[in-house]
Amino acid sequence: MKYLVITLAIMISGSVCAQKYSLASSDLSIHGTSNVHEWQSNAKEVRANADISFADDGTMELSSLYVEIPVRSIKSEKGSIMDGKTYDALKADKHRNITFQMTKVDANTKSGSSYNVKVSGKLTIAGVTKTVQLAAKGTVDSNGNITFKGSEKLKMTSYGIKPPTALLGTMTTGDDVEIKFNIRLKKS
Repeated sequence: MKYLVITLAIMISGSVCAQKYSLASSDLSIHGTSNVHEWQSNAKEVRANADISFADDGTMELSSLYVEIPVRSIKSEKGSIMDGKTYDALKADKHRNITFQMTKVDANTKSGSSYNVKVSGKLTIAGVTKTVQLAAKGTVDSNGNITFKGSEKLKMTSYGIKPPTALLGTMTTGDDVEIKFNIRLKKS
C-alpha cells in the first residue's frame, strides 16, 4: 500500500508540475489611424516567459505570464519621424518598457487541439498601469511549443498618452489603437 501511495504521488506531481517557458518568436504590432492614413508599428523585440503545465487529460494550466516590450524596439512602417513621435508619446526616456504581468486566469477552455484563454493582468504603458483582460487562442505544436494569438483594443489617453500630431498639427492620430500579437513560447 505504501508503494502505491508513493507511485500515485509521483504520477500526480509529474502531471501538474509547471514548466518554464520563454519566448521562441513573436509578431507584435500596433495599429492605429490618423486623419490622413492608417498606420502600423511593429515591436522588433519582445521578451516573455511563463509557467505552464498540462494535466494528463490535456488541460493546460497557466500559472504565470510576463511580457516586456522595449519601447525603442517599436518601429513604424512610416519611418524614423513617426518612430520619434512614438517614443516621445510613450515617454521612452523615462519608461523604457511596456509590460504585462498576468495576475489571474479568468477562463481557460480546451476546444479540440486549441485553448481559449482569458487572463487579467497589469498592463504598464508610459509609466501608467491599468488592469486589463486579454483573450487569446493557444495552440501547442508537436515540439511542445505554445503559440498565443490575439488582439486588444485600447485608448492612448487611458495611459496618459497624448495622441501624436505632425505637420504643425495638421496631421493627428486617433486615440484608439489595437495591439495584435502572435507569441510562440518554448520550454526553457
